[in-house]
Amino acid sequence: MNNWIQIYGILWKQYLKKYGSWIILFLLTAMVIGAENKMRPEGEETYKGILAGIYWEDDKGRELTEGLEGEKGILRFRGYGEEEEMLRQIENGTLECGYTLPEGFYESILDGKQSRQITLYYSPASSAQKISYEVVFAELFEILSEDILKGYLEDAGFGKGDIEKARERLLMLNGQYAGDDSTFHFVYENAGGKAGTEPETQSSLRGCVAVAVFLMCLLAMGNALEQEKIWRSMPGKMGRALKRGNLHVAAAGAVLTGGISLWLLGAGQGFGVEALGLLVYFCVLEVSMWILRLFVKDSRALYGILPVLVLGSCLFCPVFIRIERYIPAAAWISRLFPVSYYLEFFGEFVL
Repeated sequence: MNNWIQIYGILWKQYLKKYGSWIILFLLTAMVIGAENKMRPEGEETYKGILAGIYWEDDKGRELTEGLEGEKGILRFRGYGEEEEMLRQIENGTLECGYTLPEGFYESILDGKQSRQITLYYSPASSAQKISYEVVFAELFEILSEDILKGYLEDAGFGKGDIEKARERLLMLNGQYAGDDSTFHFVYENAGGKAGTEPETQSSLRGCVAVAVFLMCLLAMGNALEQEKIWRSMPGKMGRALKRGNLHVAAAGAVLTGGISLWLLGAGQGFGVEALGLLVYFCVLEVSMWILRLFVKDSRALYGILPVLVLGSCLFCPVFIRIERYIPAAAWISRLFPVSYYLEFFGEFVL
C-alpha cells in the first residue's frame, strides 16, 4: 500500500510540475468566461447571429421593429432610435445591413404606393441583405394582412358593424376551401417549426472543454511514451506500476481540470451528474489511450497525429455542428473519438 502511495505521489508531482502552467491557464480562462456569463443581464442573448438594424419614425415602424426583434433565426434585428447610429454601425461592420422605415410608409403601402417606401442600407462586402428581404417583408405582410382585409370589406360596402362578422365568415371559408383541395393556394409556414430554436452554429462550452481535456490527455500520454525507457529500466513491479500509473494520472488530471473548469463556467448540471459524467469520460480516455498505444509506440509519432485527433474531435463530434446532418455516412467516424461518448452522456448535441 505504501508503495502505491509513493508511486502515485511521484507521478502526480511530476504531472503538476510539467502541466501546472497549462492547468492554471485553463482554469483562469474558465473563470473569466464564467464571471462574464454571471455578469450578463438576465435574458440577454448570448448568440448574436447576423445582425441587421431597423430605424423607425412612427408607431407602425415601431410595431414592425418589435416583431422583427422577436425573430430567433440566424438573422437578429436590432432597433435604433437614430438613423445616424445605425448607419455608423453598418459602416464599421457591426451590422450587416439596416432598414429605414419613414413616417407614413405603412399608409403609403396600403394606398398602393409600394415603391421606395422602405430604404435599405448595406455594405458592398455583405450579402446578408438578400436573406433579410424575406424576413422583413414576411413580418410586414403579417401586419398588413388585417388592414388589407378590412379595406377590402369596406370597399365591398360592408358597414362597420358587419365587418367583423364578414371577416370571421371569410376566415371560415378560407379554412374550408384550403382544406378540401378545391382551391389552388399557397401555404407559408416556418420550416420544421424551428423558429424559436438556436442555430446549430452556437458553440458548446461543454464540447470545447471536452476537446481541451482530450488534448491534455494526449500531451500527457506523449510524456509517458518519452519516459517509457526509464520505466523499463526499473526492476520488477515498480517499472510496470509506474508505466500503468502514468496513464491513470494523465487521464485523471485532465478530467479533474475539465470538471473544475465546467464548475467555474457555471455550465454544470449538479454534482452527482457531473461526477458520473467525468467518471465515464475518465474510463473512455483510459481505454482510448491503451488502444492508441497498440499502434503508436513513439512520442514523436503521437505528436505528429495530435492535430488530426483534435481537429477530428471538433469536426466529427457534436461540439459545434452535427456533421451527420450533412454527411450521414460520417456518423460512425465520431465513435472513434472519446469526446463523442462524453457529450452523448449529457445529451449535449447541438440543436
